[in-house]
Amino acid sequence: MMGRSEMTTEIGDATPKLSDLEAVLVPLVPALERLQNAQVEQRRVVVAGDLSAMLAVNATIEETSARIALLEQRRQAVQAELEDELGVQGLRSVLLAANIEPTDRQRLGQMLVQVTRLVRDLREQGRRNADLLGAAIDAARRTRQTLERLSGADNTYDQVKARRMLAARRACAGLTGRTMLPL
Repeated sequence: MMGRSEMTTEIGDATPKLSDLEAVLVPLVPALERLQNAQVEQRRVVVAGDLSAMLAVNATIEETSARIALLEQRRQAVQAELEDELGVQGLRSVLLAANIEPTDRQRLGQMLVQVTRLVRDLREQGRRNADLLGAAIDAARRTRQTLERLSGADNTYDQVKARRMLAARRACAGLTGRTMLPL
């Protein structure tokens, strides 16, 4: 099996760029796995209602997502260069068109399959987490409204309008009290 350093000595200009692609894919896979684990943890802490753990998980998700965005930006740039150079579209086509050893092609192909699988799983998990978070937010909003109604602070209407209505009622009651004729 040929490593990255040997890949750069292969014939053709695409080979060094393939090493650049591999240099991006190698850290991308564990970053995607970290994000996947963080999303699983996010679901667990939302269900458990653990706010402090939720904040920590969200920080991990944001940090990992930023790292993935940088790697993905680099991957796209390398891919665009390779596609232009080889006159093909898509990473699979790049691997088929590039002049590299079959073992290197297989290794890179396996990384691409792994990245594709992780991205698909992340999208699905992200959708499920978004649904769960939406439901949790909706339940919290309904609970808050119920508590406000029970405490007498019905916040169904705009607070400014509610204050104006209360002031208008007081003014009306004051006028009514003054304009009533004695019996």
